[in-house]
Amino acid sequence: MSKAVDRVLQGTFAAWFLVTVVSQHPDRSYDRLRKYDRTGILIPNWRFFAPEPAVEDQHFLYRLASEDKTSHTEWRSVFEVQPRRAAHAVWFPGRRIEKSIFDVASTLNANPHSTNPMHTEARKASYGIILDFVRARLTPEPGHPLLQLMLVRYSGYDHSEDPKYDLISDYEPVNP
Repeated sequence: MSKAVDRVLQGTFAAWFLVTVVSQHPDRSYDRLRKYDRTGILIPNWRFFAPEPAVEDQHFLYRLASEDKTSHTEWRSVFEVQPRRAAHAVWFPGRRIEKSIFDVASTLNANPHSTNPMHTEARKASYGIILDFVRARLTPEPGHPLLQLMLVRYSGYDHSEDPKYDLISDYEPVNP
């Protein structure tokens, strides 16, 4: 390639990189260049820093119960968060499950007393998703045909804060 073509390509990629970085600024006024990308493919729309980063871990626990609800197993974790390793910066497929759990928990916690049908339907769908997720991972026990879920938030490594119990579900059948 000639030097002129090299310089044009370098300039194009440098400009694209700069527009992409600037478009990630939390202030949406920096998104003006995004209107020229009608497909949304050329200028990615992700942010380097969330406006309100998550500061708590969210976990779903479950326990099994007898038909008369007098006998229960201990609370068990549905999914354990993996400790981070250097390789996770490049390859971390398990993060998708963690993110999904976070999103479902956030939806269940958002506007819990709202009568807006959109909020109600979103919470019903999220509850159904987590219920199916738990059912797929639990091991049924004889004499315990019922299942109960609990959503717990806590600050992760900071043990000075008490956990917050956001949801304890009604009893559901283990096998619907």
